[in-house]
Amino acid sequence: MRFQIPIWLGNLIELLGLVFGIFLILNLKILPYYLQILALFIAWFCFWYFSHCLAHFIVGKAFGLNFSYYFVGRSSITKLNSKFFAIFRYFPVLGIKVEPDSLKRISKKRKFIFYASGAIASMSTPAISLLFAMQMDKIVFSIFLLLTFGNIAFTLIFSSKVGDLYKARVK
Repeated sequence: MRFQIPIWLGNLIELLGLVFGIFLILNLKILPYYLQILALFIAWFCFWYFSHCLAHFIVGKAFGLNFSYYFVGRSSITKLNSKFFAIFRYFPVLGIKVEPDSLKRISKKRKFIFYASGAIASMSTPAISLLFAMQMDKIVFSIFLLLTFGNIAFTLIFSSKVGDLYKARVK
């Protein structure tokens, strides 16, 4: 069963998560070195997690889509039959429910862009952390480079099988 959240509250949660990531990044210099690294990881996570549905909402609204609610549920990756991905059953994700009738009114190209927008946002916005990791030592930068490009590779592979990139291709 999904836990439903009103659209206004879901948008607020998404915005606050992104603002928190920005706040952490902008205040790195006042923290001790090891807390800078932790704050950078948390900011990376905020950019990855909270940009996804907000991108769907913004793009969807630009295309005239209507939304019913946000929800807390499971990642589409749990559809993969793998013991490795079973851990994702315990990781809650935010989703957004688009009203099916409004989705029928837009072109295939716009549907593609709408579905792909979340994946594109969660692949690209964590790269903000790279700009700040570059100002730290090479090891920290290398870790964030691997994390960011690992996320991109992971998303391209698995989202195209069961996630938004799959929906972008077939719907």
